Amino acid sequence: MTIVVFGSANVDISIDVDALPRLGETKHGSDYRIGLGGKGLNQAVAANRLSTSPVTFIAAVGADHFGSMVEKELANLGLGTTGIRRDSCRPTGVALIHVDGDGNNSITVSGGSNLSWTELHIAELEFDGTVVGLCQLETPPSVTFEVLRKISEAGGMTILDPAPIPTKNVDDLFPMVDILTPNQREAERLLNRRILNSEDAIQGAIALVKIGGFKAVILTMGEQGVAYSEDGVKGEWMPAFSVDAIDTVAAGDCFNGALAASLVGGGRLRNAVLFAMAAAALSVTKAGASESVPSLGEVQDFLGKL
Repeated sequence: MTIVVFGSANVDISIDVDALPRLGETKHGSDYRIGLGGKGLNQAVAANRLSTSPVTFIAAVGADHFGSMVEKELANLGLGTTGIRRDSCRPTGVALIHVDGDGNNSITVSGGSNLSWTELHIAELEFDGTVVGLCQLETPPSVTFEVLRKISEAGGMTILDPAPIPTKNVDDLFPMVDILTPNQREAERLLNRRILNSEDAIQGAIALVKIGGFKAVILTMGEQGVAYSEDGVKGEWMPAFSVDAIDTVAAGDCFNGALAASLVGGGRLRNAVLFAMAAAALSVTKAGASESVPSLGEVQDFLGKL
């Protein structure tokens, strides 16, 4: 049973500040960190750390120092680098992140080599044996469509984290997606309406199942909780776990990777959502992106104490 994650790989440069800078403002930071990031990479690390099944990460990095750093760290994490393509024309993607005292963040991303993918690259890839495929949208949407299509044709379950939402034609991807996992803001853009509370979220998940023809929609609301619907008729609200958050960077990525890790074994969606919520809750109690992902044992212990 194999999990395949296709998506972005960045180097994150994170700076701690007392408050996020306003337009035109220069801020003094305290600590800073340089580590791995990118939605695809964060989700692959989470899936790998939280699953006993093999995980393949497919991404592009530049032929530069940061690209070498990504490959080395992935190898150290046990993910391997067979799915990593080195691009000589574009630099490795970089994210500049400010994190305030409450754990809130603002992020600026330069996509670099993540945007170098073409359909010709995907034509060379094989997805036989893929049980769960997980994608995001920090790579070109047309290329992501091809990956989702090939995973679906190989018999795999497809999960799409629709972030960042393209300015147009995002619904072109929907026929190849089994499970959609938007957050509050992404769901609002897809539905063109506000989502303010748990009931709004439940109705939003139900509406999106109908609109996209998905098998399920899981709508995350940060510290409030998660709503999901499997049939487009009814939905369920699951309140978030109460933890002391210090850094919310990549909590959504941890959620998606954990979801894939749980679903690869063929379990119930509700159990997978609960597992993903626990993993994401634990991740915000640590600083950083991929390095904040908890271990499988930590999540199991956390759930065992409920």
